Amino acid sequence: MSSATNIIPFEYQGQSVRFSTDGWINATEAARRFGKRPVDWLKQEETQEYIRTLAEAMGMTKVTQNHFGLVRTSRGGKAPGTWLHPKLGVRFAQWLDMRFSVWCDAQIDNLIHGDQDDWQHLRDSAAIGYQGMCDALNLTRQAQGKQSAPHHFINEARLINGVLYGEFKGRDRTDMDRTELRLIGMLEQRNTFLLGQGLDYQQRKQALTEYVDEHLRPRLSGGAA
Repeated sequence: MSSATNIIPFEYQGQSVRFSTDGWINATEAARRFGKRPVDWLKQEETQEYIRTLAEAMGMTKVTQNHFGLVRTSRGGKAPGTWLHPKLGVRFAQWLDMRFSVWCDAQIDNLIHGDQDDWQHLRDSAAIGYQGMCDALNLTRQAQGKQSAPHHFINEARLINGVLYGEFKGRDRTDMDRTELRLIGMLEQRNTFLLGQGLDYQQRKQALTEYVDEHLRPRLSGGAA
C-alpha cells in the first residue's frame, strides 16, 4: 500500500472499516470492534508460519521487520494503524469473526476487480455537484447585488452536512462510503434547484430537511454500502 493509494471506507454493521483501493485492510480499525489487536494475531506461531509460507509462494524471500512487506504500519496521516496485504486480510478476519471474514472477502474481491471505480466516480460526482451548487449560490447573490465570500460556500457545504447528519460542520468526504457520497450528491443537486427558485437559507434548510426525512433518511440508516 503506497502513500498515494486512496482509502475507501466500507460500513459493516453500522461501523466503518477502511480498505485501500488495492485491497489492504486497516487491521487496527477492524480488530477494535471485536476487542482485539493485530499484534496478538501476528505474534502467534501459526500466523508467522502462514506468513512465511505465503511470502514464499509469492516469491518474497527477503525477511523484513514488516513480515516480508505483507504488513505495514502507519503512525500518522489519515490512515493510521496496522495494514494487512489483501492475501492476509481474510485470514486475519477469520480470527476476528467468521461472518466478518466472509464480508471482508467480498469487499477485497470487489476492490481488486475494480469496484473502487464506483466509489471514485461517486466522489468525483459529489465534487462536481458541490461546484455546481457554489456556482448557483454565486449567481443568486450576484442577482441580488451581493458579493460572495469563501464562508458563503463553506456554509452551503455545512448546510448539506447538517440536514443529513444533524451537525452543521465540515466533514472529510474521503472518509465517506458510497451510500453517503450518493446521498450528498443528491442533496447538492436539490439545493442547487432550490437556489434557482430563489429560496433563502432558512427556506432551503427546511425544504432540504423535509426531503431528507421523506426520501433519504431510510437509505442512510439502512447502511447500504
